[in-house]
Amino acid sequence: MKKYIATFAALACLFMLLPEMASARSGMSRLNRERTKVGRALLEMNSENWLSLLPHYTEDIEYHDPIVDIYGFDMMAQFLQRLIVVSSPDLVTTVEDEICINGQYMASWTMVGSFGGVPYSAKGITIMKFVRKSTMVYYQRDYYSEGDIMANIPGLDEPLWAFRTYYRCAVDPTFDCPFGPESSALLTDRNSNRTKDSRRRNGHRPGIREPKSDKARINRERKKIGRALIELTAENWPGVIPYLTDDYEYHDPIVDIYSPATMSEFLGRLFMSSAGLITTVEDEICINGVYMCTWTMAGQFDGVPFSAPGMSIVKFRPGETQSYYSRDYYTEGDIMINIPGLDEPTEAFRTYYRCAVDPTFNCPLSPQMAATSPEGTVSATEENQSPEAFSLNQNVPNPFNPSTTIYYSVPDGGSNITLRIYDATGRVVRTLVNGFETAGAKQVSWNGNNDHGQEMVSGIYFYRMTAPGFSKIRKMVLLR
Repeated sequence: MKKYIATFAALACLFMLLPEMASARSGMSRLNRERTKVGRALLEMNSENWLSLLPHYTEDIEYHDPIVDIYGFDMMAQFLQRLIVVSSPDLVTTVEDEICINGQYMASWTMVGSFGGVPYSAKGITIMKFVRKSTMVYYQRDYYSEGDIMANIPGLDEPLWAFRTYYRCAVDPTFDCPFGPESSALLTDRNSNRTKDSRRRNGHRPGIREPKSDKARINRERKKIGRALIELTAENWPGVIPYLTDDYEYHDPIVDIYSPATMSEFLGRLFMSSAGLITTVEDEICINGVYMCTWTMAGQFDGVPFSAPGMSIVKFRPGETQSYYSRDYYTEGDIMINIPGLDEPTEAFRTYYRCAVDPTFNCPLSPQMAATSPEGTVSATEENQSPEAFSLNQNVPNPFNPSTTIYYSVPDGGSNITLRIYDATGRVVRTLVNGFETAGAKQVSWNGNNDHGQEMVSGIYFYRMTAPGFSKIRKMVLLR
């Protein structure tokens, strides 16, 4: 009798707890929906609504992208103002896939707009972390390729094209390498033999059950498979090929692969170039057929050492544990920065980018660059500047073709000044003024030619005025 009473009491307690458990699950679902809404809004932020979204960040917000690291609310506000309002006022970001669970929001997105007048489009992925039981974000990291902007900047586009060509020649079996077929053929033959042997050894899926009706079990299996597809090595990669559907596709910032057979060739070539490559998964989420994770990668590519953070998405169809789609997000700049001949253009772009958007960066071009007003406008301080002070105003028109006028002023008594034009890499292309100037309001025109009379190509240029105790830089856009 005592046994029955104890059993009855336990059941009664369970039934009493069920409403509370259901309420807790409902509350968590509601919180996840709110966090998803906040995460999406922060990603799709634009120049019109950015101020209203700032309160979603904590005072100790930590933000990272491939180039900048931001700490604290005040710095985050300045960074966003410089990025979205000044440098990219036409930026439009659209969220594609998104997941929110266990206090983490992950989403892939596309971005279209211009940076400093240079048009570009890019794909990226983001992770945000929320304060416990809150919709406040304390951590955000964006992953994208800086090459998507560099590709549109004259002077930086060619080094980027050279690296992407070099990389595709090494790893992409579908690429018609302009350097000749010999090395590609060798890679294909060696990889083909290895792939056949590996498939014989790995024709099954070790440790992975076939799909079952239990969603939790399928989710665990997908998570295991997703992690395996990311933590590939020179030894284990052949074992992941059976996890791919016949219509599988893979993408990274440089290559696009379609079909398991082509993926097998790609991985074989990749690990011949990067035999010691190690990738370690950090944060990961798997729900509703989508696996997302952050990771770090370290190794060598053709003898060039590198390390890089990245993020990936892997997709599964309903009820299946084979992947039909995956995409890796990282920046090729993390490799280029270690290659002689490509390091300087990469560093030049990163310096230019940080000068434009990073409030913590001591810009070597000019300490005033961070305060530059949006193109085509003059700040209130400049409009009210006294005649006794130096000033350098925005060129008009901007963008321009074929010429533009730069306005500046010299205080009473006159002074020696220089006014020079620089390209995006910091090289002087034209000296407009170099000597003593009398006091007063001045103007000088630039016709888009360098000091040798040669026409400069379309792109971003800087003009800098220096005088005793004064230095200022502004940017302008030449459109041929």
